[in-house]
Amino acid sequence: MTAHSSPPTEHAASRLELLAIRYAVAEVPPLLTIAIRCLGGAALLYGWLVPRGGLERATRHQWLTSTLAGAFLFVGCHGVLAWAEQRVSSGQAALFMTTIPLWLVLLTSVRERRTPSPTVVAGLILGTLGVALLARGKGIWSGTITDRLALIAAGLSWAIGSVIARHGPRPASAAQSTAMQLAAGGLVVLALSTGVGELAGWSLQQLTPRGTTALLFLVVAGTVLGFGAYTWLLQVTTPAAVGTYAFVNPVVALSLAWAVGDEPFSVRTIVSGLMVLLAVMLIWKSSSTEQKSQASPGMPRVVSRRSQRTASSTFRS
Repeated sequence: MTAHSSPPTEHAASRLELLAIRYAVAEVPPLLTIAIRCLGGAALLYGWLVPRGGLERATRHQWLTSTLAGAFLFVGCHGVLAWAEQRVSSGQAALFMTTIPLWLVLLTSVRERRTPSPTVVAGLILGTLGVALLARGKGIWSGTITDRLALIAAGLSWAIGSVIARHGPRPASAAQSTAMQLAAGGLVVLALSTGVGELAGWSLQQLTPRGTTALLFLVVAGTVLGFGAYTWLLQVTTPAAVGTYAFVNPVVALSLAWAVGDEPFSVRTIVSGLMVLLAVMLIWKSSSTEQKSQASPGMPRVVSRRSQRTASSTFRS
């Protein structure tokens, strides 16, 4: 199935961003889709920061962090995700994206040389089971085994990029850090898109209103607002807590589908929603306790209180 063919019927429990990606890649090549959303998001953020005088002079090391993080986030994860969603339903893709918090906790544990708390582990297991129940449907898996393995690897790539962005040199402003990652990552994706010949067989005339709307949603909601909030949260809370979005999104999407009459509200939906809610509560409670406790000897604080206040004020406009 090519990037320009129509997508199959969507699973009602798919997260909205995955659904938008699926609609977009039906009309735009996958790497080009990600390049458009990244560069479009970067342009909007810079356009918002410059008139306000919110830009600080970025260093070479900050740009290196942004480029590495952007490559893992937008090539290794979003690029692979867009490629796989030409064959895999968005509901099942959402299930595979629940590996993100698992990878985040694993990488953080390795980096900090300590095991995650039992509460976090219980929350991760419960959340994964909840989304698995939600995405189970009729038990028919779309795509190939290669697609599924690629999606698991995409989750790892997102986690690696998140760890680099969290711990590497970066501006105090979360908005500027987000814009730098989007710009650097978008240029890398665009270079790959050009290198594999995606631009050769595509033109703007192939876009329909649905594809255009999907791209606009990805740029504004999925990138500027969604990724901007994610970048800020990485600076002020634990990776495990930030990663819980992968559990919540499918439940929110299913609730919206029910609200517009596209999906009946079954017992399975209620049970899975309660499982995800409890999982998020467990992880956030553990993360809150961890933040209040004193740092272990030899473990520096990742973000100073001054940086947190700066990042928060930058996004409050």
